Amino acid sequence: MKLSFWNLMMLIGYALVCIIIGLVSTRGNRDEDYLIAGRKIGLFGFVSTVVASYIGGAAIVAYSAYVYKFGISAIAVFVGTAAGFLLFIPYALKLRKFSTKKQFLTLSDWFYFKYDKKTGVASALILFVVYFGMLLNQFIAGSSILASISGWSYETALIISASVITIYLFAGGFKSVVKTDVFQYIIMFILFALLAYVLIKGDHHFSKEMTDFSDMNIPMTIAFIFFGILIIFQSAEYWQRVYAAKNSKVVKTGFITSAVLVLVTGLAITIVGLSAHFQVPGIAPRDAFAEGLKVLAPEKFIGAGLVLLFAAIMSSADTIIFVLASSVAKDYISHFSKKEVTQHNLKMQTKIFIVLFAFVGFMLAFYFRSIINVIVFITGVGFTIVPAAIASFHFKIEKQAALASFISGVVYVLTLFATGNLLPELSVASFLVALLFLIVFQLIYRKKKVTA
Repeated sequence: MKLSFWNLMMLIGYALVCIIIGLVSTRGNRDEDYLIAGRKIGLFGFVSTVVASYIGGAAIVAYSAYVYKFGISAIAVFVGTAAGFLLFIPYALKLRKFSTKKQFLTLSDWFYFKYDKKTGVASALILFVVYFGMLLNQFIAGSSILASISGWSYETALIISASVITIYLFAGGFKSVVKTDVFQYIIMFILFALLAYVLIKGDHHFSKEMTDFSDMNIPMTIAFIFFGILIIFQSAEYWQRVYAAKNSKVVKTGFITSAVLVLVTGLAITIVGLSAHFQVPGIAPRDAFAEGLKVLAPEKFIGAGLVLLFAAIMSSADTIIFVLASSVAKDYISHFSKKEVTQHNLKMQTKIFIVLFAFVGFMLAFYFRSIINVIVFITGVGFTIVPAAIASFHFKIEKQAALASFISGVVYVLTLFATGNLLPELSVASFLVALLFLIVFQLIYRKKKVTA
């Protein structure tokens, strides 16, 4: 498929708007604006950036692939995510009180605060692995879809995506992440609405199958809900949004609204995946979204579909790059520096790491183009921090127990990988392994304190 002149202009126009937003964000941009958007994000910005960062290129590929492979059961991922946002609210409200006083910037700042330096570093290392894997997936998945629909080469799609993101992110930092996320989600919402219109007006014969829940796999549905809930608690970008919110009301209302919008957006992705499931059998699951979009959308709307994909790629990839860059600057350099590190120092270091991680992510995505194993691996690794994170809000957890919980979960996932048993359902169980070790070591060290 070749892009028409107008479709190409639409894509170029979209990319230019994102770059302009990034450049405009530099005006009057204080160090805190660059690092955490001045902690002044309002409700609309909060909701837009939460949902836009969730629905990325890798998410679209992964979830539509799940729908293609497992049918209607896969929509439970979005049900779980919506539930996760709601369950996260009381934790987020507590977190915001501490973050304002302590000037938190990263998820690991919480572990440094609640436990000690070793635990903070361990959590930062785990999140680094998780987010670098997510960045790689974002580039691979988004560029693959873009190439599939546009007719461009994978390399061309990858270069364009990485270049645009790096330019506006380097210029505006977290402030530009928020502003472009708002713009990107508006585009995505309009295009999903357009997709709904096409569905209503079109002549598609799978509507009956979509409402047939008789083939729903109950164990798989429960696993998807479990996954959707836990992913919220280990996602550093949502913690950063809490830190950046203007007030507690924005946090509470923002997550409630985000839960609703994630369900709506998830339904749209499910529709595309099911269209491929019923009308294009025999394809690779990773191609489900691209093929489903081709089935649903008339050729004249393919350009709009491309803009949606480009928005999805950038809305998550820019967040991931910023999480990585700010984490390294704050969680490693700042905590281990013998000199006082100012916000200006953090800003300059973050800029350097933005360029570095964008380049490394681009190079790895250029040579490695399979995302399935990476998704399963980073999910398992990421879930290892969840038990200690949740428990820290309710109990006085011993630092040794938290560290043991991290180590046990990571060792479990590495064992699965080494033995060739890295399956989705086994990988997610890292949460249970980490929880078990947290409880056991908590009891051991509490007993030692009592007898000492």
